[in-house]
Amino acid sequence: MVKELVPEFVGEITDFPIHAMDQQVIGDLREAWTRYPVLRFRGVPIGDVEQIAMTKALGRIFQTTNVQHGKREDFSEIFVIANKKNPDGTPAGDLGDGEVQWHTDHWWIQEPPSAALLRALEVPPTGGNTYWANMYTAYAALSETMKARLRGLYIHHQDVLDISGSPRRSKELPFSKDFASWSGVDHPIVTRHPASRKLCLYLGASRERQTIVGMKQDEANELLDRLWQQATSPDHVWHQEWRVGDLMIWDNRCLLHRRDQFDPHSVRLMHRTTAEGGRPVAAF
Repeated sequence: MVKELVPEFVGEITDFPIHAMDQQVIGDLREAWTRYPVLRFRGVPIGDVEQIAMTKALGRIFQTTNVQHGKREDFSEIFVIANKKNPDGTPAGDLGDGEVQWHTDHWWIQEPPSAALLRALEVPPTGGNTYWANMYTAYAALSETMKARLRGLYIHHQDVLDISGSPRRSKELPFSKDFASWSGVDHPIVTRHPASRKLCLYLGASRERQTIVGMKQDEANELLDRLWQQATSPDHVWHQEWRVGDLMIWDNRCLLHRRDQFDPHSVRLMHRTTAEGGRPVAAF
């Protein structure tokens, strides 16, 4: 069912019974997704209805609420990522055409989503590629000394500013410049994946606004810089050059991802769905 592209990281499926998803097929899909946290479906006839069904096979639908553009009235489960304009000139989707830095989806909430599904409807001739970084191998490659140092450590992820540095909806900028005092959530740096049971790093996003609970900021900065450098090393990264019709499923719990920029005069139109997850569980 799955062609291995990168061992224990990326798999490809070109023959999938999309219109006959019984419990056996769903079980096989979940098993493949556990082994390959990035799955590419290429040449499989998937539309909005099929994408929503695949998402529900992986979990309850996660409704994205922190965006101003990209919501569909006909399919509320789908979030549109695009740089196109509606006839009235308003954005047809979110995220535009610029670069999107490394992140884990919804890292600033108590229970981040588990699965993301992204399907290409229109793609630019160059650019707009998506990159994933494997947090299993990033953790495994750490020295034993560093692994011991990370035991019991939590990152405080503030929830006031988004990844671009703009205030989130309904949030006001605090007077204090100490991010540790800002509202947010604390997640363990090392987590145990609930399905694979493997250990991985969980770094979230917005490195420049992160703190480590109970640690002085100078020490935290040094440690976080080292972890982010390790996590995004080319040794742990694979990227997707999109074709129309491609659908990617990835595991938000053990990966970082980003997008590179593309020509604003070209069009990139994607449909994304997301499945609910749970609170990241500390490995130790």
